[in-house]
Amino acid sequence: MSKVEVIAKDTTLSMGLDVDYTSSVVFVLDVHNGELLFEGRIPHDKERWCHFLKRFINCRIWACYETGGIGFHLCRMLLSLGVDCQVVAASKVPHSVEDRQQKNDRRDAKTLSEMYFHRPKSFVRIPTEQEEADRQLARTHDQLTRNRVRTMQRIKALLIFHHLVPPTGTGKSWSNGYREWLHNCACRNPIRVSLDVLLNELEHLEEQIRTLNKEIAALSCTDHYREKCQRLCSQLSGVGPLTAMTFLVELFRPEEFPNAESLASHLGLTPCEYSSGKRQRRGHITRWGPPHLRKLLTEAAWTWVRLDSKAKERFETLRAGKLRKIAIVAMARRLAIAMWAMTVKEQDYNYRWAA
Repeated sequence: MSKVEVIAKDTTLSMGLDVDYTSSVVFVLDVHNGELLFEGRIPHDKERWCHFLKRFINCRIWACYETGGIGFHLCRMLLSLGVDCQVVAASKVPHSVEDRQQKNDRRDAKTLSEMYFHRPKSFVRIPTEQEEADRQLARTHDQLTRNRVRTMQRIKALLIFHHLVPPTGTGKSWSNGYREWLHNCACRNPIRVSLDVLLNELEHLEEQIRTLNKEIAALSCTDHYREKCQRLCSQLSGVGPLTAMTFLVELFRPEEFPNAESLASHLGLTPCEYSSGKRQRRGHITRWGPPHLRKLLTEAAWTWVRLDSKAKERFETLRAGKLRKIAIVAMARRLAIAMWAMTVKEQDYNYRWAA
């Protein structure tokens, strides 16, 4: 058995990881003097990492890498090996002008290792494997829904381009009558083939979406989600199983948010601010966080303000000085805060939480 070469002992280390799908460029600094102790590439293999970490005896290791397609399995693996691993949003990694002009894996790993000394306000929260699996259902549902809308737009574009107009009395777009006309309308054979292919794709997507709806409904009935989901759906107008479950699986541990402002910031429902001196100016929302959840919250907010008298009163007040779309986004923020309070407090709905 080969002897392990010791790199450091009884100190604190900062480790920057520039990751790809198979391995990571590793840059290790001694935080006390900034000395470079190790630079190299390590595969995403637990055995190799175990052997590598043995070279640091009794060391406190802090590690960091950017979000990306690799997900969180590397972070969870390092945490299990005793490394204080963090994942940072790519937008929060500072880059100098020189870094932007000369970008490579080594520079990126070095920048991430230096984040030990100038950390962002927050890192990305790490879900467990089960939380990540539950969340994937909602995200796949959103992907298929967007594909369905694009397919419907392609069909409409094909009809307009070839001047195929439904007869009077067919019904509204995508009604049963309209779909029947799409399947039976007379047109040249190449166009008919193209239309049939798009219609088959649309029907397949709709079938897959129905399958995901059933899976999400089944997930909402499990012990972990049943009580929370039923409380949200039964007491908030406009919030159905899809919106409630997307909210729960995207937040996955809502009690970790210390206040309503941090929740709104996480969801991207906080306005940008450009203020200086006595001048205060707020712009559009930041749009951080999951866009599909913001979309569902906005859609639910329309029903909420229509059926909840206090929410409607607040919406009309906001609408008096703003556009309807801006006002409804503000109400979506209040709806999200109400849902968060109901989930964390485990209490029935009270509008004062959203006021």
